[in-house]
Amino acid sequence: MALEFHTMKLIFAGSSEFALPPLKTLATQSEHPLIAVITQPDTRKGRGLTRTGSPVKQFAIKHSLPLRRDAAPFGGEPRPAGRGEGMVLLDPFEIWQPKSINELSFINKLKKSGVDLIIVSAYGQKLSKEILELPAKGCINIHPSLLPKYRGSAPVNYAILNGDTKTGITIIKMVEKMDSGHILKQVVVDIKKDENALDLQVRLAKESAEIILEVLREINRGTIQSTEQDETKATYAFKLNKRDGEIDWNKNPLQIVNQIRAMYPWPSTFTFWHRSGKPPLKIDILQARIYNLNSTVPFPHTPGSVLNITQKELIIACGAAAESPDVTSGGGQGASESGRGLALSEAKGIIINKLKPAGSRILSASEFVNGYRLKIGDKFGRQS
Repeated sequence: MALEFHTMKLIFAGSSEFALPPLKTLATQSEHPLIAVITQPDTRKGRGLTRTGSPVKQFAIKHSLPLRRDAAPFGGEPRPAGRGEGMVLLDPFEIWQPKSINELSFINKLKKSGVDLIIVSAYGQKLSKEILELPAKGCINIHPSLLPKYRGSAPVNYAILNGDTKTGITIIKMVEKMDSGHILKQVVVDIKKDENALDLQVRLAKESAEIILEVLREINRGTIQSTEQDETKATYAFKLNKRDGEIDWNKNPLQIVNQIRAMYPWPSTFTFWHRSGKPPLKIDILQARIYNLNSTVPFPHTPGSVLNITQKELIIACGAAAESPDVTSGGGQGASESGRGLALSEAKGIIINKLKPAGSRILSASEFVNGYRLKIGDKFGRQS
């Protein structure tokens, strides 16, 4: 007996860059009409406090999708469809930007739309029980971790910060409790040895775009298999703040390199250079690798002190190294080429590759070394 196939009316809710690949897939497929996209209201950014739309809204404008006056908080004229470049959008859809998705007036708007399924990806607002129960097929969420591990808003960052070698994409049926619904689809993705949070997020977003249509087909046909999450294995990746980027040089080299990778591009990892006779200079550390025993530099050194300066490298001492003999600096956590295979307990510090002093542009280590009067023994650390 053939399975029945019915067209579903879709609404997509997303705001950040992570939401763009699945949105593009949904906008260009022909099986189910995408009738609307919900995204966060415009915000004021920059020195001129210019009104800026979310990446999802900017994508819609670039491809000339219609913006409706009743949907945007700052108004705006409707735009004709069909002028976008590089992409064929089958049907125009509306962009909705409610200040609160749970307002009664917006819920009534959703009811009138006749939506069958809402797909959520990095939207930025919590959906109420009334919205979750509104679509005939419910609401599903695209989450960049192997749930139940790393529920919350920063799973990609925490995976790298904790030195994980694998993560993935999980699509779940949404319930009121954050990221706790039944698993509909899960794909494992290896974390590359030198990639930062931005690189990994881009790869995971592309992966989500590749599997979303398969999930929609199974939901529509009633063949989707769901698995309950094991609450005893749930962990949380809470929202990051700027202080999470500050380096504690007493940590071992692996921990610091992982922090630098995890916090890129935001909140960015930072420290302060304590200069003689001058106030401390804030420096964002954007890229680094582990420094190992292939050196004649004596030890011990104070964590945060400058170990060595060359025309191309800036080497900073760290705290106690890991003691586990089976963990190596060549194990994918930022080791230098000369250090592959050395036990991490032999690591002395980190080599900084790229950094940004306050008030300056991004510099390579050689540019920084040549442009600033840094000397061996100088100290990096907290502001005071």
